[in-house]
Amino acid sequence: MEHDPHGERLDFAPTSGRFMGALTAVLGAVGVLVTLAFPGDYPPQVATGGLLAIALAWSAMLRPRVWLEGHRLVLRGMLSTLHLPLARLQSVVVQQVLVATVDDKRHANPGVGRSRFRAMRKPRSTRDLTMTAVPGEGWTPDEGADYADFVEDRIRDAAKVAQRTPDAPSDVRREWAWPEVGLVAGTSLLFVVSFWF
Repeated sequence: MEHDPHGERLDFAPTSGRFMGALTAVLGAVGVLVTLAFPGDYPPQVATGGLLAIALAWSAMLRPRVWLEGHRLVLRGMLSTLHLPLARLQSVVVQQVLVATVDDKRHANPGVGRSRFRAMRKPRSTRDLTMTAVPGEGWTPDEGADYADFVEDRIRDAAKVAQRTPDAPSDVRREWAWPEVGLVAGTSLLFVVSFWF
């Protein structure tokens, strides 16, 4: 986690998918390399499938991140980045993925999450579902809180500050990740076309 001393940006460390994403990318690269090293021994689908695996591993497992920037919660996903206004945040909960609700619309991001086991062990409480504090349901580190609790808490604190700020942004913005869109579309097309050779 990296914190800007002026409070402008707070990056949350990714908690899931990193190992599997890296492993998938390495296996994809191996597929490409063996096809190039032994031409004729492997069909072209091994190489194009490897390229597709690398593109998907990067986009779906390694690219997603979550951070706070100014009065916004930023969710960088597989093919786009969402900038959500903290002043209009209705709820935030981290289960297997982080889910933030703005204007009754849920936005999920796998950049921060709990393992399936921990998500099942930690039932959703009223604290998980609303930005409104519930007496007796706060958490402190000595109660066995984990990183997902810390993320929820920091986002809620930032949302409370944004709600008290008159000029806080209120628009939801989406920025498409055109390089990733092109990479996934291109490698998918290449993989399909390779079956005709």
